[in-house]
Amino acid sequence: METRLKQSFINEVQYQNKMLNNLKRWLRNVIIFSSLSLILIISGPSVHPFIKIIGIIMMIISVVSAIVIGLGLRNGKDNIEKLLDSVNKQKFH
Repeated sequence: METRLKQSFINEVQYQNKMLNNLKRWLRNVIIFSSLSLILIISGPSVHPFIKIIGIIMMIISVVSAIVIGLGLRNGKDNIEKLLDSVNKQKFH
């Protein structure tokens, strides 16, 4: 039974690492999105004044998204550490 429990912990850690990698990809995409928003804010008024407003809205969305994803990454890493500590505290043979 102990080996099944240990294997389930290992599977959970692997799954959570996979999900953290997904969050890292999302964070990268949000940073790209914020860069595009900055371009719209800076160069948008030369095309049409409304484009600057769209850029500002996009920037706000991307910053809030980056904060939420960053919190998810931090909490996910903390959770993996807790799982690994729990595995290390168990007396597996």
